[in-house]
Amino acid sequence: MSKIINSNNIKYILVILTIFYTTSTFAQNNTSSPYSMYGLGDLKTQSNPHNSAMGNTGIGMASENFINVLNPASLTGIDSMTFIFEIGTDGNVTSYETKTKSASSNDFNFSYISLGWRITPWLSSSFGLNPYSSVGYEINSSSLIEGIQQEYPLNIIGSGDISRAYLAFGLMPVKNLSVGIKSSFLFGSTIQTQDHDLSDLGSNSIYNVTTDYFHNFYWEFGLQYQLKLKNDILVLGAIYNPRQTLVTSRENTTSDSAGSTLQYERESEGDFVIPEEFGLGFSYKKNNKYLIAMDAGIQMWSDESYKISGVDLKNNPYLSLGIDLLPVENHIAKYYKRMNYRLGFKYEQSYLSMRGTQLDEFGFSFGVGLPLKKSKSRLDLSFEAGQMGTTTSRLIQEKYFRFRLGFSLKDTWFIRRKFD
Repeated sequence: MSKIINSNNIKYILVILTIFYTTSTFAQNNTSSPYSMYGLGDLKTQSNPHNSAMGNTGIGMASENFINVLNPASLTGIDSMTFIFEIGTDGNVTSYETKTKSASSNDFNFSYISLGWRITPWLSSSFGLNPYSSVGYEINSSSLIEGIQQEYPLNIIGSGDISRAYLAFGLMPVKNLSVGIKSSFLFGSTIQTQDHDLSDLGSNSIYNVTTDYFHNFYWEFGLQYQLKLKNDILVLGAIYNPRQTLVTSRENTTSDSAGSTLQYERESEGDFVIPEEFGLGFSYKKNNKYLIAMDAGIQMWSDESYKISGVDLKNNPYLSLGIDLLPVENHIAKYYKRMNYRLGFKYEQSYLSMRGTQLDEFGFSFGVGLPLKKSKSRLDLSFEAGQMGTTTSRLIQEKYFRFRLGFSLKDTWFIRRKFD
C-alpha cells in the first residue's frame, strides 16, 4: 500500500505561487482611506471572493468547496481525503469627496493564503495568513512658526498594517453539531511621518516619525448546527470573539534633512483593546441548486475609550445577505451552466464617530465561480460597489469599487493504492 499525490495539482500550485510572489512584490498600500489614521486603521474582513460576492456572509455556511474562515466551526464541512489550498488578491478604486474637493486612489494587494484539510472523520483544520487592518493616508497642510506668524508646508503621511496568522480547528462532537476554535497571532506596525518643510525659510526640514508596534494572540469561537430537510440543508451558525488586547509599544524619532538624529525615545503604550464580538447567521441550500445566507452581528466598541479629540468609539452592528446559484452540477454540462453565480448586500456602521456623526457603509456585490478543467478546483471572482462616510459635518465620503480574485484548489491529494 502506498500514498501518491495527484500530479495535476503540481501545475496549479506552481502557477498560484508565481502569482502570489508577483502580487506581493508589486503590492502598494493596502488602503488610502483618510479614516485609517484612527485606531488600528481600516479594519479588514477575512472573507475571500466566495464570501465577499455574497455580501461577506459566512457565519452559517459550511466549508464545502472553499475555506470559510468567518466561522471556524465550518471546517467540518471539508470532505475526507480532500486538501484545499487557497490564495487571493484584491484591488480597490476609490474616490474621496468633501463639500468642495475630491480625489481618487487605486490599490492592489495580496489578500490571503490558507490551507484546509480533514484530519479525522470528526476533526478538520486550517491555517493561513490574511490582513487584520491597514493604514494609508496623506494629509497636506501648513503650520505656523511661533513668534513670526509665517507658514510652512506640513505633510503628514501614515502607512503600515497589522497581519493575522491563524490556526483553526473544527470538530464535530455529535452528529450535525460543529464546534470551532481559531487562534491567531496579530502582529505589525503603523507609522506616521510629519514632514516639516522648512526649505523655503533657509533651514533644514524636520521629520517626526512615530512608529507603533502591535502584537498578541487573538481567539475566536464558533458553532454550527446542520438540519437536513429531505433534499435541503439548513445550517445555523454563531460566533463569539471575547475582549482581548494588543501589546503596544511606540518609537519616536526626530531627524532633519541633513541626516542628523535630533531625538529618539521608545516607550510602552497602554495595550490597545479589541472589544468582544457576537454574530449569528444561517444558510439554506435547496437541491444543490442555490444557497441563501444571512449574517448579523455587533462588535462592542462603545465599551472602550479612545483618546483623540473629536473621535468617539461606537458599537458597530453589521448585516449581510447573499445568494449562490448553480444551474447544473453535472461536470459534462455546458460550461456556463456549471458556473456559480453570486449576489450580495452588506450594511454596517463604523466604530468611528466623528463630530457627532457615526460613519456607516453599505455595498452591493456580485461574483462568479469558474470551475477549472478536469478538476474540482475553482477560480472565484467578486466585484463590489459601495459607499462609506458622508460629506456632512466637514467629513469625507468614500465611494469604492472593489474586486477580488481567488484560486481554490480542491482535490484528492493523497490516494491509497494496493499492490499485490
